[in-house]
Amino acid sequence: MRARRGDVFELFVLAPDPRAEAATLMASFRNARVLVPFPRGGGEAGARWQRIIGAHERTLAVLEGRAPGRSLPHGRELRAWGRDLFEALFPGDVRRLYDVARSLQPDGVLDLVFTSMIDWVADKPWELAWDPSRRVFIATSDANFVRNVFTAVPAEVRQRRRERLRILVATAQPRGTAPLAAKQEAALVRRGFRPLVEAGLASVSVLSRATPQSLHRRLSHQAVDVLHYVGHGAWNEEAGEGCLFLEDGRGRPKPVDAASFRQIVGRRGTDLVFLNACESGRGGRVDFNRGVAPALVAAGMPAVVANQYSVLDTAALTFAREFYAALAHGRPLGDASREARVALGHEIGAEALDWGVPVLFARDPAATLRAPRAAARRVQKARAKR
Repeated sequence: MRARRGDVFELFVLAPDPRAEAATLMASFRNARVLVPFPRGGGEAGARWQRIIGAHERTLAVLEGRAPGRSLPHGRELRAWGRDLFEALFPGDVRRLYDVARSLQPDGVLDLVFTSMIDWVADKPWELAWDPSRRVFIATSDANFVRNVFTAVPAEVRQRRRERLRILVATAQPRGTAPLAAKQEAALVRRGFRPLVEAGLASVSVLSRATPQSLHRRLSHQAVDVLHYVGHGAWNEEAGEGCLFLEDGRGRPKPVDAASFRQIVGRRGTDLVFLNACESGRGGRVDFNRGVAPALVAAGMPAVVANQYSVLDTAALTFAREFYAALAHGRPLGDASREARVALGHEIGAEALDWGVPVLFARDPAATLRAPRAAARRVQKARAKR
């Protein structure tokens, strides 16, 4: 059983002028508020930030092939990086409020939403935060770690419809790009929602060799509740913007920047976009919302799953499999992401970085995709007929 709806621990990094040194960390839970300074330079805090930034830059260099002979943070080194991240987010009174909020959850798991006004702070892998006193990575144990972005656009909110949950899997494998397990991934999405499909509560369709035109046409003519994209993504450092690679109609790569992709998929009544593409969750250090996932959320998309680094195909498949299995059983978005991280940890290794690569952006971590409770009886009846 989960705590009451809306029982969320929110962390905000506030900086009216992100270029200035002064910044504030605000923690909010129920009717409690805590405000503490958020130092980024000088003394112990400055040294901590140097370690956080150094580990982040090294990770990017290794994954991008710019650091031959170097390896990704692993084991003890990953925990040390996680400790720095945790101590930056949970100083003093913030930590005390966090402990109280966690203790009030019936299952000990707290919905936590993190938002930063400072773009280069938002860009760090906070999912790796490691609690040194409890000796745990909080995103796989104590917290459903979810991100949000600063935006003046409210999230799209719809009343839950009675018709079937509509899921579209869009795949793109342009010539000359690394091979993807697109067919296997489409199959696992179908498998995850099989109980709902057999009960007539969900449908899964596939759009192969997706081009910007074909995806636009499909979404403009037929609304979907979940869009699952399987393809390649990249971060353009020079442009300071993320992009996805669809196809151009002749099988060649067609880069689609964050703004263009937002126009194609935004304001369609979609509840969730799952971007199984490298660096699709990465944001700009100068303008965080120019990343693909942040841009979608800033434009009003209720929830987006993406990857903040390059991701192994096996890790991407495992995360998607467990995430959708949890959603199909009626679990909230926050729970589903944590369960998928746990699965990645014991399948690939909790000492490796992989489980921290996927990120969930959501306004409401307690949101579900499952049809109303009465639908559960239809699922049981469908199973009984098999």
